[in-house]
Amino acid sequence: MKKLDILTPIGLVLAFALVMFGISMGGTGIKPFIDMPSLAITLGGSFSAVLVTFSIADIKKIPKYFKLCTTSNNLYKMDLVDQFKEISKKIRKDGVLAIEEEVSQIEDEFLKKGLELVIDGVDTESIKEILETEIAEKEVLYSGGSKMFKVWGSYAPAFGMVGTLIGLIQMLTDMGSPEVIASGMSKALITTFYGALFSNAVLNPIGFNIEGKGEKEVVFMEMMICGISSIQNGESTRVIEEKLIAFLDDKERAKYYKREGNEKVADLDGA
Repeated sequence: MKKLDILTPIGLVLAFALVMFGISMGGTGIKPFIDMPSLAITLGGSFSAVLVTFSIADIKKIPKYFKLCTTSNNLYKMDLVDQFKEISKKIRKDGVLAIEEEVSQIEDEFLKKGLELVIDGVDTESIKEILETEIAEKEVLYSGGSKMFKVWGSYAPAFGMVGTLIGLIQMLTDMGSPEVIASGMSKALITTFYGALFSNAVLNPIGFNIEGKGEKEVVFMEMMICGISSIQNGESTRVIEEKLIAFLDDKERAKYYKREGNEKVADLDGA
């Protein structure tokens, strides 16, 4: 299940708010920093380059990519360990069909599908093959979103420089006209400003955001495959627990052992 990632919108809003604050402290007001032709050159031009770079199928995924960066996984690794422990205990006590009702209520589609395959009696290798194919598709989705926004972020400053050159050319065509000089200078500086702002405050951060979330989700999915395969192989609850604990980082592991009253926590705390 996905939940809203409030840090992403907060970060985007905060970046623009701080820029606006810096502008307001300069005493000129915000009006000199608003120029629609410059915005069209920077954002419109860079997006046009994105249209050339990617296919129509990729462009149609932009709303989905935005959703990836504004949501995050609602699962926690420790909760996943607990969930697999309970499922393992129930299977060993009452058989694999005993978890059918519990599995139907699982919200994570990947985990639900894997356990349904276990209930259906599919062999371990086939389950792994099916689920690993899904992981590969998920990696393609996250990689595509990350790449698109990073590429867009690389184009924005370049088109800002194009706007700068346009402004300078306009200035040089009529050095005797104060209005032309002012207009050309404004476009020359503002397009560079827009390119740097959107590249570093919006586009590249979104690209890295999607990349990081993709890496985390793949780790969760690999952890699920490990637990599902272990259950299908009939391994003991303790073995399943130890295998899944290996996916926890040191802080999570220490917290888990402390909660379980395990003496290993002392070693981790001292590490």
